[in-house]
Amino acid sequence: MSEPILSVSGLGVGYGQTTIVSGLDLSVERGEVLTMLGLNGAGKTTVLKAIAGLLPHTGRVVFDGHDVSRWPGNRINRAGLAYVPQGMGVYPGISVGEHLRLSRHFQDERIDMQNEVLDWFPILKERMKQDAQSLSGGQRKMLSFVMALSSAPSLVLLDEPTEGVAPVVREQLVEALAQVVKRTSVLLVEQNLDTALAIGGRCHVIEQGAIVESGMIRDLHASGVIEARLSV
Repeated sequence: MSEPILSVSGLGVGYGQTTIVSGLDLSVERGEVLTMLGLNGAGKTTVLKAIAGLLPHTGRVVFDGHDVSRWPGNRINRAGLAYVPQGMGVYPGISVGEHLRLSRHFQDERIDMQNEVLDWFPILKERMKQDAQSLSGGQRKMLSFVMALSSAPSLVLLDEPTEGVAPVVREQLVEALAQVVKRTSVLLVEQNLDTALAIGGRCHVIEQGAIVESGMIRDLHASGVIEARLSV
């Protein structure tokens, strides 16, 4: 059996004197989608940022056979890990097309991959010369998908990709997610259970920075475990 694309052990993250995540273990197999579900403040985004090298942490993070626990985020990204944050920022005064060129890291061989992903979102093709800052929230999320996948990553960390978008945009993003998981490994953070169920796969439920339930997401849903944990 091949080693996981991602293995996290004893992860600990805090802000000042406040502990957010403590002793968390998880792994993502190659070609797998693993979903983390949890309420606001459960620590899901903190876990992603620590894995991506954007927050100091204790514990060990092994990505694609390399111990990246102390690597900076840009080095982890170059090694093949793409992080798509919940609120995708864009550079002011730069067009959609220029964002996409930058996201290829100036490697022409990435053009075919980028064009394939861009086909999922025809609206972006109509906005190539438009300032990316003027896009709608849903369109920015579409752009973030294309930018992340342009570098053909081995693992994508997705932080609530369908949060706060109109239903029609959510449907497009879920369809794109279904394509993403065919091409690469994914660690998905979600609050929207319908989105998570549409993707399927394994699931961890997170509370107060700890994994409290694990299993196949459809099994956990059928048993009522997820709804019980996510109810306020």
